[in-house]
Amino acid sequence: MATALIAVSCIKEESVPNKEREKISLEAWIRLNKPELLNNYQEEGGYYVEILDGDANDNIAAAGNDFGSEPLMEQDTCWVYTQMTGRDINGTICMTRSGELADMCGTFSYFTHYVPYINYCGSNNMGLLEGTYLAMRHELKIGETTYKMRRGSKVRLYLPSTIAYGESGSTTEGGYEGQYSLDASRPLVLDIEVLSAIKNPSERELEMVKSYVGGDEVWSQAEKHESEKVDENDDLKLKGLYYKLGFNPKTDNVNNYKYIQPHLKGINNPYTDTKKYKPFTMSDMNQKINDILLKRFGEGLSKAELGEKNIVTKDGRANVWYVLRFLDGFVVDTNIAEIRELVFNDTESTCEVFSYSPSDDSGKEASERSAIGAWFYCIPQMHYGTYGQIVTTSGYAYGSAGLSGTTTTETSSSTTNYYNAMNYYNYYNSYYNYYSPYYNYYDYNYYNYNYDYSAEETTTKTTISTEILPYTPLVFTLYVEPNE
Repeated sequence: MATALIAVSCIKEESVPNKEREKISLEAWIRLNKPELLNNYQEEGGYYVEILDGDANDNIAAAGNDFGSEPLMEQDTCWVYTQMTGRDINGTICMTRSGELADMCGTFSYFTHYVPYINYCGSNNMGLLEGTYLAMRHELKIGETTYKMRRGSKVRLYLPSTIAYGESGSTTEGGYEGQYSLDASRPLVLDIEVLSAIKNPSERELEMVKSYVGGDEVWSQAEKHESEKVDENDDLKLKGLYYKLGFNPKTDNVNNYKYIQPHLKGINNPYTDTKKYKPFTMSDMNQKINDILLKRFGEGLSKAELGEKNIVTKDGRANVWYVLRFLDGFVVDTNIAEIRELVFNDTESTCEVFSYSPSDDSGKEASERSAIGAWFYCIPQMHYGTYGQIVTTSGYAYGSAGLSGTTTTETSSSTTNYYNAMNYYNYYNSYYNYYSPYYNYYDYNYYNYNYDYSAEETTTKTTISTEILPYTPLVFTLYVEPNE
């Protein structure tokens, strides 16, 4: 009889759908560990909400925010900057955008820009995690009251997998990993802080670029090529794209790079808040980069050495060495080995000069070009044998999609020790007489040259590419090799 009861109970348990089983399990966990949240259950989505930082429905200052204290759910068009950390139900971090937490998890990366994420949060969901979208776009039931998320809101969401990462689970990349990935069909505990909300990110980054170049006359606004002119009234000037000729790393102001985005105030700067860079400041880092440029390329040709024929033009070819930064000075990428070692602690990458001719991209759509639009329009104005700089909005770089950060791991095995042992063994046998049992035994065993086949060395290399968020301005420092 006992055997029959066990069999029946197993069949009954398996007949419960995963969705319903997870709902029961999550409720049981809340009842046991967070009973005060039972009345904060949200019917649509089946999740629980915990308010972390007071009442965000109070009047919040509108600095760096287009909507003041107005709720996100009441905005037709809205882009939000959020700080996020995700955990499993046991508290183990699965993903985080905090450099400090990543350091604690052992997943911190010098390639990663630990800043808030930007997402569209309009009336239709176009990219937000479903549970996050539900919380931002709906009135939340908090006990006997209601709550609307807005700038300043700090909440913790206990999400079933149906509105989180579902049956696939989540493996975060780009340096935002936690100790473990989130397994399939598991609840997600997500901390969210809404730092700001804006209506038009394109206008915001245009303001950032203009603020960066200021009224400095050394910056020139880029223009479309004459061949792209539609009619006589066509304005060829390109908003948000500037270049500077005659840059000199010996006299460059290393304090140019700074946090000017309002939503970044108070966010930890990986260049000053991690063990690698202390006690360096951003200015110290920029000075070291400039020193490397000077040592490798010199100061570049002077104005007296330049001539009209020294300009690249749209039909010329330029061999370019570059350093790509965000406006706060964080180095995104570079093909200069010494700088990669300084900034990323990367001693393994093979760095090569980038050979580029705007003529290769002439007449092509932006998605088909071998370089971004900023290079297509600005490189023709550069001089051979000199430095230059380009500042651009995302419209002439990686657009509203940006680039996702990736993590690639390669594992390889080495048999060097095996071959060394065998070569040594064969050498002794040849020297002392291959057929002599005495020397064969003496070489192979007495000196312990008998190789352990299980002792092969295995090495693992992890490569991380830096994420470029949507609507993110960029600044390039370039050196164009002399034209031979």
